[in-house]
Amino acid sequence: MYITKEFSSIAEIKNIREQKSRLSEREAELVSPILTNLESIPYIYELFKNIVRTMNIPSREKIIQRKEFLFIILFLFVPSVLAGGRIPNGVRKSLEHVFPKVKPCTISNNIADVFFLYQQYKYFRSDINIIYKEMLKRLEEGDTLDELKRLTFK
Repeated sequence: MYITKEFSSIAEIKNIREQKSRLSEREAELVSPILTNLESIPYIYELFKNIVRTMNIPSREKIIQRKEFLFIILFLFVPSVLAGGRIPNGVRKSLEHVFPKVKPCTISNNIADVFFLYQQYKYFRSDINIIYKEMLKRLEEGDTLDELKRLTFK
């Protein structure tokens, strides 16, 4: 009986490997970016500011709005960063162009806490959900067709 129990571990190893494979495939799907053209980040920021101005979104401090924008950009371009992954080359640099008065280390620190804010603060989550939904709506409507052509969607 002891030997049989040891050999049953082989089936368990096989099962574990199959589960890991399925999880890896699912993770690859989830971390796949919606947008890939980093040059579109300044345009998306203008769209973000326009939505904040024209929608019924409560006025927030600039820092909070920057963090809301960072969350949306990370979700669109590198969702794995929101789950603790490493930020790829070029993303932080593109964000530095959008926020020229903000130090790179500040951007990195903001990136580190945006998912926490999304999980913990209803107002933050609500703002992001409203802005993101409106952003997708405007992009799909093609109101900004010329700019949209420059975006690279997956």
